[in-house]
Amino acid sequence: MNKLRKKRFYGSLSLFLTSMVLATSAMGLIFLAPVVAYKYMKKYKGYEARAVMPVAAEKVYSAAVSAAEEKAPKIQIVKKEDENMLLEVTDGIQTASVTVKKAAEEEGKSELTVLATIPKEEGQEKDVRKEKEKELAHRVIHLLCTKLEVECTLTKE
Repeated sequence: MNKLRKKRFYGSLSLFLTSMVLATSAMGLIFLAPVVAYKYMKKYKGYEARAVMPVAAEKVYSAAVSAAEEKAPKIQIVKKEDENMLLEVTDGIQTASVTVKKAAEEEGKSELTVLATIPKEEGQEKDVRKEKEKELAHRVIHLLCTKLEVECTLTKE
């Protein structure tokens, strides 16, 4: 009788421990899912172009806001963070994000970063989409350089 109780006890203990291990593994996968999803979403952010401009960062940001406001209602401002000099605009399809920072090298210069995204179209090749995003980013940089009447130098294409 004593041996039967021991077998039952160890059988129950074994079943309990196995279920705990499986439950812990499942919880680990549940907690891991958001991390994997975040990394996947973070993976593709669009085409990024950078330019150095011989103008103060505040003036470049002001020109970007002014240009966006002039093109309303065709262009809508999605996000505007004056303290970070970040502006995000869209025409309902394409999105461009403009970030302006003071250039580290010289006083009175600024670094402009434009991030352009275009939604994926069915049947559209990845290279075609990337080329359209590149064209949009360069168009925004050219628009701001023309508006400020300065010559810009692309540092990242």
